[in-house]
Amino acid sequence: MKLEGRVAFVTGAASGIGQATALLLREEGMLVAAADLDKSRLKEALGGVEGVTVFPLDVSDSAAVNEAFAQVDRFHGRLDALVNAAGINAPTPEANQALVDANVRGLEAMKRGETPRFDFLEDTSDEDFRRTLEVNLFSQFYTLRAAAPIMKRTGGGSVVNVSSVAALIGAAMPLYYPASKAGVLGLTRAAAVELAPYGIRVNAIAPGAVDTPLMHQQPDEVVQFLLGLQKIPRLAAPEEIARTIVFLCADDTGGYYTGQTISPSGGTYM
Repeated sequence: MKLEGRVAFVTGAASGIGQATALLLREEGMLVAAADLDKSRLKEALGGVEGVTVFPLDVSDSAAVNEAFAQVDRFHGRLDALVNAAGINAPTPEANQALVDANVRGLEAMKRGETPRFDFLEDTSDEDFRRTLEVNLFSQFYTLRAAAPIMKRTGGGSVVNVSSVAALIGAAMPLYYPASKAGVLGLTRAAAVELAPYGIRVNAIAPGAVDTPLMHQQPDEVVQFLLGLQKIPRLAAPEEIARTIVFLCADDTGGYYTGQTISPSGGTYM
């Protein structure tokens, strides 16, 4: 892959898929602007890596996103890749605990031979739904809008949006999550059509169960149940997903892909 000297912007870079992607892009020769809301974790993860600039950033704040990309433009004068890896499973600790409790109750019902029943629809507040879309979907619109003019001037580039296999299958969960991740796929396809004449490719990945801090917010028995739904019954390492992202970022491997959704999901989606 020929990425030496090019510039990438990676969100959600303090952990998981985002961190693994930032490190792998740097190994391939790219200069990386790494952004995350968690300032201390971001600096701990990537602050000492040569060629990586860290940006504490709330990706749901459009003005802050615009300023971050303006800084990258002023410093580097170009942008060749954007990876939107920032995302949340639940909007608050309380919402996450409610999800954990519901999943545990569902598993207990199944052990008794009963059909699990959930009330996610009725129990989701306007604010929880809105906040999840702000982080998981609106943010990708904000970064795309900020990145496009720089990439056009650069002469092209690659955008990879991180969605989820939850956008491709039906599963009992709070509706804000699959709704936000499915929105990413529509955003990806529309942007791919618009930006193709400028040499900008836009693709999405829809991972299954990945060994990240977000996954381990769930009890181990819930994780094991989810793995049992996959044909390949294990967690993916973040680095495995990162390699797919880097494949899409490079012209010599991903140059003929745009508007696509690739699902490294252990066979959950085929």
